[in-house]
Amino acid sequence: MELKNFRAVIPLFILRTAIGWLFLHEGFYKLFTRGWTAQYFLAQSKGPLQGFFQIILQNEFFLTLTNKGVIFLLILIGIFLVLGIWERLAATMGMVLLLFFYLAYPPFGGPSSMLAEGNYLIIDKNIIILLSLWVISILRPGQWIGLNKIVFNNRSNS
Repeated sequence: MELKNFRAVIPLFILRTAIGWLFLHEGFYKLFTRGWTAQYFLAQSKGPLQGFFQIILQNEFFLTLTNKGVIFLLILIGIFLVLGIWERLAATMGMVLLLFFYLAYPPFGGPSSMLAEGNYLIIDKNIIILLSLWVISILRPGQWIGLNKIVFNNRSNS
């Protein structure tokens, strides 16, 4: 998609960088927090993926893979978004990860929503960031401000 107004690129660049920072910070926080595990998050899940999360909890290998995978993905997505490279891939991975987080604790009211921060009904911060990543994946501001511009020389497949 061609964006004619360069002034629109600046807010997209800031949005992409800010979301990238959120992912990067969260990934490094989990990496350097001694004993961090997704176990508690998965165990308390009340959403439609509760059964799937229980399977992960029952197998030490799956739990370890999940722990390492979440950290790796958060850091990788964050780096790609901050640098503005492979942002469509990063945005897609981020949307999938956020969808899992959302479905673990869907804000549909009731007792399971009490575990989440704030008082949300259907739309929470995960959905807002997911929708923002969708916009980034479509408009790809890295083709104007980011490493995509340098590395791929504005090719459309970045």
